[in-house]
Amino acid sequence: MPMIRCKSVSEILAPLPSPIPTGRGSRSAANDVFIQFLEEKLQLPELTLPESHIPPSPAEIDLRFLPHASAGMLLRSVKEFGAFRIRSHGISGNELETIAEESEGVFKDAKKVYVERNGRCGGMIPCVRSSNGAMEFTAHNQKHRKFWVHMGNVASRLDNIVEQVTLALQQDTSQDFKERIQETESVICLCRYPHDNTPKRNERVSGLTKGILSEHALRFYLPMEHCIFYVQTERGPLSFDAGPEHIVVTVGKQLEDWSNNVFKYVPGEMIFMPSFQSSNDASFSIELTCLVSPNQNHILNNYDKIISLNDQILIVLCLVFLYKFLYFIFS
Repeated sequence: MPMIRCKSVSEILAPLPSPIPTGRGSRSAANDVFIQFLEEKLQLPELTLPESHIPPSPAEIDLRFLPHASAGMLLRSVKEFGAFRIRSHGISGNELETIAEESEGVFKDAKKVYVERNGRCGGMIPCVRSSNGAMEFTAHNQKHRKFWVHMGNVASRLDNIVEQVTLALQQDTSQDFKERIQETESVICLCRYPHDNTPKRNERVSGLTKGILSEHALRFYLPMEHCIFYVQTERGPLSFDAGPEHIVVTVGKQLEDWSNNVFKYVPGEMIFMPSFQSSNDASFSIELTCLVSPNQNHILNNYDKIISLNDQILIVLCLVFLYKFLYFIFS
């Protein structure tokens, strides 16, 4: 049979297929039994979004509400975490900037001791000692007068904050606890955290500050720049942001003992993460240690008795001059 070739698709004259009926009438293409099965079985389950999990963190206390209004929040935080944060502390940002700018020069010129915290070696200069509201500079250098003026202002403000915190901690406690915490003295130090944690050859970790760094009642941290603050709680390690706008307070071993383990002792650590644009070799913080120690005055007095290299040279010259003078007299 001869085949007729079509020149185009339009030449095929064939009717379009009729649409598949979708209704439920007698001509429906769907089966009633199958439709009923789908309606009964294909039901979407009720989905609920998971609750947002916010990791626990120490309480953030507004200083304006201490010692009374925020005392309950503070007490819960020291019982659960052994730490809390203070905002609106009233320490001027300009003062902190001035201290930060002068800190490197102060460390180069002042007597200092090297201490080790969690395997990291850093420097510390005890600056101000406070007892019952009376402050005393433990190190002073007229070369950096601007630094010491601002450090004195910060120390005075920190001393007032310590008083408000101790009043809040005394609520619902024993008389023995109140007497012990009122006997504490404070030592305010300028601390240097080098970005290179490898100690230099002439840096020797000193035992003179062992009494300050070991057992204490409270420790107040005021970092000069933003950092990550770590505390080792009973639940495990806990980290949170810290910076110049906050003061981080941790409970010491002495306070835990006085409260019969109600307040939890936690070690704290600041981890600074300098930016690539930063030209500084170290980060700085102001730290106040509140403690009761019979060896405290002995430690600070020993620190004050450290003789610098210039003083040693001067003493040697005086001895040589005295020797020659006596030799000339009696010869």
